[in-house]
Amino acid sequence: MLQPKMTFLGAAGTVTGSATLIEYQKLKVLVDCGMFQGPKKIREQNFSLYDKQLASSIDAVILTHAHIDHSGLLPKIYQLGFRGKIYSTQATFDLCKVMLPDSAYLQEEDAKRYHSSDKSRHPLYTVDDANACLGLFEVIHRKQWFEIAPGFGFQYFRAGHILGSSFVQISIQTGNGVRLVSFSGDLGNGRQYMIKSPEDLPETDDLVLESTYGDRLQDRNPPHQKIKQLVSEICASGGALVIPAFAVGRTQEILHILRELEQNGDIPSIPVFLDSPMALEATDIYLSDNDDLKLEVKEGKLIPPLSPSNFQRVRKMEDSIRLTHTKGPLIIISAAGMLTGGRILYHLKTRLAEARNIVLFVGYQAEDTKGRLLQSGLRTIRIHKEQIHVKAKVESIDSLSAHADSDDLVEWVSRINKPPKRVILNHGEPKALNALCYRLRYELDLDVIIAKQNESYNL
Repeated sequence: MLQPKMTFLGAAGTVTGSATLIEYQKLKVLVDCGMFQGPKKIREQNFSLYDKQLASSIDAVILTHAHIDHSGLLPKIYQLGFRGKIYSTQATFDLCKVMLPDSAYLQEEDAKRYHSSDKSRHPLYTVDDANACLGLFEVIHRKQWFEIAPGFGFQYFRAGHILGSSFVQISIQTGNGVRLVSFSGDLGNGRQYMIKSPEDLPETDDLVLESTYGDRLQDRNPPHQKIKQLVSEICASGGALVIPAFAVGRTQEILHILRELEQNGDIPSIPVFLDSPMALEATDIYLSDNDDLKLEVKEGKLIPPLSPSNFQRVRKMEDSIRLTHTKGPLIIISAAGMLTGGRILYHLKTRLAEARNIVLFVGYQAEDTKGRLLQSGLRTIRIHKEQIHVKAKVESIDSLSAHADSDDLVEWVSRINKPPKRVILNHGEPKALNALCYRLRYELDLDVIIAKQNESYNL
């Protein structure tokens, strides 16, 4: 019998591009198939990571959740010849039906911009590729063992990160008996206002653990007071509160908090614009998939309601452009959350130059993204080939993260009934990986290693 092994294709030394290849006898299974995001040198891997030989040899993909850094290269491997099954929860599939075609549209628009500047580049993949790969999905319910092939099965548990997110426990029959290999995916922290806490992992031999916030502790203070203060400021100045937010998860949390503040009389009823077609569709999915929600869903409506009273949906691009010049006070929520693209850039292009406006970051900003640069105090930023002088106030809230922080991760691992024989850290920047590695070794006495890209580990 060949020695089973796993190879980290992405999210090794970085937080994006999650993809781990497990080889068992003749079987090849990917856990996640994520897109690389951030600076150009990292994004270029999206074009080179898979070739036709590798993509067509993959038998299945086990998807932990719908975020693009975990799912975004599924259309790419389809384009290159992958025709296996893609396993996910129902909510993850529903979100992918929105997110993957949207991602493909952005790839096509990117390629058009290259052509307009006398450069030539094909899109990473097309909308047709994205729609076609959706036909390969098979929904798997949590806590139900599913056998992909004799001697190789898996089950899902709630990860508490976003709707549908799950960690995975894989069972592999080896020459020395059954080996359990678990992947955390992205773990939640139990402090979100809408999503339930992560479940506990019963046992595992190997644990692949995310490390996004492995070097820091999040603010435990509720964000309501700060949001109330910022809304008060833009009401006084007549400005705009611009909130870059991930379309899935963070947007819905922000809407819920704004509704709470308004209901309690802490903020006035001012226009709240959600300018992201994908976020609008994701919000509708949140109203229909309620297994992970702390809130009750009744007849397609959240109890209490999700949105503030003066909530306005922006779908058409011409309405979005008009909104960039609409006078305040008003609140604009738009994507992408790390300013890697999307309509948010048009709002920042016009709003950053005015001191009466406020930009509020409510999520993780990866290294070298426009979001991280602006958050760190950069006073001039380039958007759509224009240099924008930043006069707007830039604020951040850390307590809305959907990720577990360092304490959460250590505590979650400590609750595993049978301590893992080996922990392999991924999905983190070097500082976070090293800090979490140290804590797990010295606080829990575990064998911990940090994953390296393209390195294989025997199982």
